[in-house]
Amino acid sequence: MATRLLRALAGVLATGAFLLPVIAAPAVRADSVDDRKSSVDQQIADLKGALEGASDDLVAAAVALKRSQAALGDARATLAAAQAARDEAIAEDRELATQLEFARARLDEATRSIDVQQGEADRTRDQIGEIAREAYVGDGLSGLAVALNATTPDQFTDRLALAGVALRNQGGVVERLSVVLADLRARSSKLDAIREQVATLKLRSEQVVAQRTAAERTADAARTRIENLVVQQAQQVATIQGKIATEKQRLATLQAEQSQLQAVLIARAAATARTTQQREADGWVPPSSGGFLSYPANGPQTSGFGMRYHPILHIYRMHTGIDFGIDCGTPVYAAADGDVVSAGPAGGYGNRVVVDHGTVSGGDLATTYNHLSQIVVHGGSVHRHQLIAYSGTTGLSTGCHLHFETLLDGRFVNPMQFL
Repeated sequence: MATRLLRALAGVLATGAFLLPVIAAPAVRADSVDDRKSSVDQQIADLKGALEGASDDLVAAAVALKRSQAALGDARATLAAAQAARDEAIAEDRELATQLEFARARLDEATRSIDVQQGEADRTRDQIGEIAREAYVGDGLSGLAVALNATTPDQFTDRLALAGVALRNQGGVVERLSVVLADLRARSSKLDAIREQVATLKLRSEQVVAQRTAAERTADAARTRIENLVVQQAQQVATIQGKIATEKQRLATLQAEQSQLQAVLIARAAATARTTQQREADGWVPPSSGGFLSYPANGPQTSGFGMRYHPILHIYRMHTGIDFGIDCGTPVYAAADGDVVSAGPAGGYGNRVVVDHGTVSGGDLATTYNHLSQIVVHGGSVHRHQLIAYSGTTGLSTGCHLHFETLLDGRFVNPMQFL
């Protein structure tokens, strides 16, 4: 089932109708969980930035798909790790089986060897006992009788040493028994070591079987997770495809709003140009661009001016300003002295303030402040650093920030050349 679904999803993506950058599956030796989460969070933030101006439901669907892609990568990594652990456990289990079989063979051999050696020791004891009885009857050797009453092999060997002088003429029987008992002790120690090895191998084998079982359960769960995620991704792709037409219409509406603003500013630029010509005739010099504007908010710049790729529509569109990553409710200030052209709702721009700053470097310069949560100044003149609004996420915005634009004679230009 998972294979069929993967092929189906691949077919959908191959059509070019929709594609998000796929999060690569991490290696089996993955980064820490925190690092992985941080990476996914950054990719989602980048995705939201690329979809600035899209509808909330489309952004939500795209983010959900991105998270599913990340989860699918994690699930595949988990499956790979579980399969590797299972294969390792199988290989070790086979090796342990071989070692255990060999150890059991050694155990059987050692047991038989001890039985043979024990028989030899018993026969030698009987022979010495016979010698002792003969010696006791003939010579009254009490030392040998004491040796035969020993309770341990070591004690017996020691006592035999005391009686050895009297038994040398009996063909070295006592010495032979000492050798036999010493060898018997060595073989007994070896047998104990083999038994311990067999017990250790059995315990390790049980542990490996448990590890293999756990790895197989983890692999089964990962496979189920992958199948579910593949189904989920197919549904998410279908959802996004169903929103593409609406998204194109929204972008067209946003473009119309931009064109309307440009028309207003072009008209003002024409009027300003006539005034500027009269002022220049009197010796007035328009200010240069660099450093003419102050920063409109205290915060980092999170997105620049220029062409931006739309990952759903597969088109490049202009990001007509720069974004400041600030919380909602952060003060927004006029970037320079000027007149308020408009202040209020502006469709995809949300709440917006437009300020005309007059002639700068031979053209009429205007600034716009967008997605505001609250507007403070609704008309009249403003001066540099004057509080005019508070930042927000109104209109087609994917999060709290300030979208700041500059237009020169009604054309969008990079604000950085004036800051």
